Formats: sequence, structure tokens, C-alpha cells
Amino acid sequence: MSSTFQPQEQTFVLVPSSDQPLNPAIVNEEFCRYSGVTPMDWELAREPIYTPQLVQLSYQNGVTITAQPNRILFTEVIANKAASDYRAAQLARQFVQALPNLKIEAFGFNPLGHAQIDDTEEATRNYLTQTLLAPGVWQNVGNTPMRSRLSLTYTLEQGQLNLTISEANLRGENDSFTPVIVFSGNFSYSVEGESAEACRASMLQQLERSSADLDFFIGLINEKFLATVTAAPALLPVFA
Repeated sequence: MSSTFQPQEQTFVLVPSSDQPLNPAIVNEEFCRYSGVTPMDWELAREPIYTPQLVQLSYQNGVTITAQPNRILFTEVIANKAASDYRAAQLARQFVQALPNLKIEAFGFNPLGHAQIDDTEEATRNYLTQTLLAPGVWQNVGNTPMRSRLSLTYTLEQGQLNLTISEANLRGENDSFTPVIVFSGNFSYSVEGESAEACRASMLQQLERSSADLDFFIGLINEKFLATVTAAPALLPVFA
């Protein structure tokens, strides 16, 4: 059986117009609750972070809202969740609708997950250095095995997909660690329009693609990168 990509997280990134930066202070718990961005019954997982340059609200259901002057992030832990239970896309939609004069100039969707190639660090590293890269003497330099990180760019009909492939460790029981390969994606969409209303409509149209693009991303990893890799046992998804 082939190793399988395990989605762990998705993030929606909104970039305000550079000439109208966002004041993070407006993205507080009360605003999100009473404007309808978040449901009234959502509970915080920890105390909010409020600074002049950053506001962060983390909820018990695995959703985090992070606001900075140049971007707003809606991040959601999706490991072991059904797609019907995903909430981050709806939050991004509610947010731009709650701020009709906020002009969005760029929008991104970032899926993240991992695959366990083997239970040894050497075999996992070899997937990068021997399978994805061509072996060569250039790898045999230094006193320790070379570590690698691959960055790939795909031009798609709906926009650009940037894919980063790297090594990481998962923390298991008794503080043990098991190596995995991390696949981090960034779908970069164009937002068209001159007015805030036109940009919002363009961004919302791209947002509707996110579910299909997540499916595309999962298929890309499983079918093009992992189809011939022997699966190892699943582990708890905690990155070191």
C-alpha cells in the first residue's frame, strides 16, 4: 500500500490594500462575535493576544484568527475532521462581508500536511535526496548528511501553486520523534477590481474554489509524489 498524505491544516490569507492597511485592534473577540464573523457559541482556547501590530484569537475547535496590518489569516486544524466540518473558509467570507470598505488586493489558500515515508530518519531523508533529487557527489559534502528543502511552482488555470517539501519530526508518546515529509502549499490567486466591492466579489469567487483546490492538492501529493512509496504506520500529528 502506498504512503498517504495526511492533511493537517489549512489557512486562508487576506491581504488588504497597501494604501489602506488594517488596524489589527478592530479584530477583537467582541467584533468577531457580534458582527457574525464567528458564531456566538464559540469559546476561546486561550487568552487573546492583543498588541499594536498583531491580534490573535484561538478557538477550542482548532480555528485561529490572526490579524496584522498587512494580512489577516484564518487558520484551521483539519486533521481528523470531515470536510463538512471545516469552518475557516466561512470565517473569511463573513469577515470581508462584515467590513465592506476593506479593500482586498491579494488572496491565498495554504494547505499543509505530511506523509510518513518510513520510521527511520535516513530513509525519510533518502526520499528527498534519492527519489525527488538525482543522486550525485554534490550531496556528499560536509560532516553530516545533507538536508534538503524543495520549492516547486506550478502554473494552474486558477492561479499559481507554490509547493514546499521538507523534513520534520512528529512527537509521539514518551517524547519520541518520528521523521515525516511535510508538504506545504500556497495557492496564490489574483484579485481583480478597482473598488473595494469589486475586489471583494473577486476574492469571494476565488474562495469558492478552495474546497476543489484542497482536493487537487491532496491528489497531487498522493498520485504524483507518494504513489510508489510504501506506507508506514500513522502517527500523532504533532510537529516538533
